[in-house]
Amino acid sequence: MKTFTRREFIGASAMGLLAGMCLKSCKTGSNSTPFGWPMSFQSYGVREMLGEDFEGTMQRLYTAGYRGIEMCSPKGYENAGFAPLIRFSVSELRKKIEGAGLFCKTCHFQHPELKEPKLQETIQYAADLGLKDVVVSAAWLPEDASMDDWKNFADEMNQAGQEVINAGMQLVYHNHSIGPIVDGEQLYDVLMRLFDPRMVKMQFQIASVSEGFDVVEYIAKYPGRYISLHMHDWDAEQKKIVAIGKGIVDWKKLLNTAKEGGLADYGLIVEMETRKPGDPLQDLITCYQYLSGLNL
Repeated sequence: MKTFTRREFIGASAMGLLAGMCLKSCKTGSNSTPFGWPMSFQSYGVREMLGEDFEGTMQRLYTAGYRGIEMCSPKGYENAGFAPLIRFSVSELRKKIEGAGLFCKTCHFQHPELKEPKLQETIQYAADLGLKDVVVSAAWLPEDASMDDWKNFADEMNQAGQEVINAGMQLVYHNHSIGPIVDGEQLYDVLMRLFDPRMVKMQFQIASVSEGFDVVEYIAKYPGRYISLHMHDWDAEQKKIVAIGKGIVDWKKLLNTAKEGGLADYGLIVEMETRKPGDPLQDLITCYQYLSGLNL
């Protein structure tokens, strides 16, 4: 999960019936979406709106077509804008999400939340939230971390991955970039070698295209490893993340490559920041509309 901004630091009975209908339809999504799969939005980009009006923001994005939300751990991301959501218990949070007609199958956690002594608490929280994927949002290691540091991290995640699997879920690693270079090799390739493919699946950050990498090539390079995507586009002239369809990414080729490689049917996750004048959700709506009209 990641944008450059973050890189720098639904009476009640009627609503319940609607939610149930929505949740049932979410299994396959709208036939107009890529592969007929439901699309999700990442909560980080709308964290301020969720903090101010959690149900209302989810309702609007449900109306726009989204069927899933990828959460961020409120405790882990307390200082990044999720503090208002700490007041909700995990059961309350899940009830509100499902009451809006959305599913939540994946959530981001900070590295320390996937380490002892917090690992089992995190796994229980994830299970109570109804997750399939427990995502670790990068490693808390310094920029000059050594190869041994990264090997220790990978061993730690492989062990945590087994505990997550034992609980009926999957541990997933989210990359913020492809680099840097560690002992003459791209860090991403190092991690792909060190992670046990069964213990740790991957969530690919499309913004890596900004580093000059062919993201489609990277997805094709590691078939069977990717479970989800963080989707946005890149304007090479303005050098900034833009709404999907307004940048340089070849979405037909990328999505077909990802599907062929084993991407989960809930793995299409749009992430856009909302800090801009006018309608703060417009970019998320634009992304959904573009992908819904894409002829694959």
